[in-house]
Amino acid sequence: MAAAFFPLSTSPPLLTRRPAAGLEHSRRPPRGQHGGCSARRLPAAATAGATRGLTRRATAAAAAAAQGRALAGEGAEEGSLQMVLLSTAVAVCGSFEFGTCVGYSAPAQAGIVGDIGLSNSQYGIFASVLTVGAMVGALTSGRLADTLGRKMTMRLAAIVGIFGWLAIYLAKGATMLCLGRILLGYCTGVLSYVVPVFISEIAPKDLRGGLAASNQLFICSGCSASYIIGATIPWRSLVIVGLLPCVFLLVGLPFIPESPRWLANIGREKEFRASLQKLRGEKAEISGEATEIIVGFYPKLLHLSTYNLGKRIFQKNNLLFLCRRTWNQFRIYLRPGFRICFTGKICMQSFFDVQVGVGLKVFQQLGGINALGFYTSYIFSSAGFSGKLGTTLIGIIQIPITLLGALLMDRSGRRTLLLVSSSGTFVGCFLTGLSFYFKAQGLYTQLVPTLALYGILVQKLRN
Repeated sequence: MAAAFFPLSTSPPLLTRRPAAGLEHSRRPPRGQHGGCSARRLPAAATAGATRGLTRRATAAAAAAAQGRALAGEGAEEGSLQMVLLSTAVAVCGSFEFGTCVGYSAPAQAGIVGDIGLSNSQYGIFASVLTVGAMVGALTSGRLADTLGRKMTMRLAAIVGIFGWLAIYLAKGATMLCLGRILLGYCTGVLSYVVPVFISEIAPKDLRGGLAASNQLFICSGCSASYIIGATIPWRSLVIVGLLPCVFLLVGLPFIPESPRWLANIGREKEFRASLQKLRGEKAEISGEATEIIVGFYPKLLHLSTYNLGKRIFQKNNLLFLCRRTWNQFRIYLRPGFRICFTGKICMQSFFDVQVGVGLKVFQQLGGINALGFYTSYIFSSAGFSGKLGTTLIGIIQIPITLLGALLMDRSGRRTLLLVSSSGTFVGCFLTGLSFYFKAQGLYTQLVPTLALYGILVQKLRN
């Protein structure tokens, strides 16, 4: 009855196929053996032989079908992997854009202060208003992604990012600089949500961890590109490094499919199956994965079907129709899937998992990683170290370390990496604070630049 109420059918295709001619004939009882009392019964040996023959033929047919599906899956594996990788490559352009926005202010500080004449406090406002736009973008990203879709949301963020970079490039004063920075913050706030969600929704289970880690890898890569390139070119030319990811994102989005999970969530069955088939390959068997995705959206689909049921009831105004459909709907409530969805223990466990995930993101931000990224050059200069050299070293080192973390994501486990990175956060903050304490007290002045360098390196690399 689920197919009658939900826009997506959860019945696997294999269950709806008609049996083969040979098997159908073998199940037909002999003439006169239709259950009547006067029918002559077959001997036990003949019945057992017929049963064994039927079992052998059914087993052989099932094995042949499984072998055919396996061969089809092997043939489609290469094509499906290519489409998944292409979609991920387009999506991580948004991650690279995120990194360039965060890393722009550090190498551009000397040029902007010298050309436009900003004070240190004004430049501090310019660097930090990125977080204001990011907060607004993060608050609206979920609703935008659920309403417009993942692709359209990324397209919108890329357009806002282009306007932000153009405002910075054409700026003649602090107002235009801050306006462009706020627009870039909104762009990064939206992309910080929609890009990892899109990647996790299109990736197969065995590749989900590694592909999801590519989001953080390209954030660090974009930040490193801003550090390294910004040390050699003027601050207006550095805007091009931030513009290119937005352009690539806009150009690549029309060539990749929409997230199948989002399509399933809004009840668009044809587009959902077409998108999943395109991601997994034209010959791949997707019925199992499609059913798994649909089961995850049972509560949402139940709400939609109940709403549509109410509309049909009032339109038809038929009491018999109302009773029949209400009973069928109640039978769906009794299914195990719905009992699990509405069980208190499961809901509390999910709530605890959400708390852990949100807490990790909150404490990551409270660790001060963005403040170090915005003012890396200034921190190195204050510690008596070359600002350009320090930012270049960070840009070179953090890419291979992040790549190593992405490779270890599915091998060593998330918990181990979290413990290691949190320990690195403590060590990095301690060394950086100790360097400024020694400088303020006039103690061990020769160690101040070294402690600052090691502290910032450890703090940046733990992310």
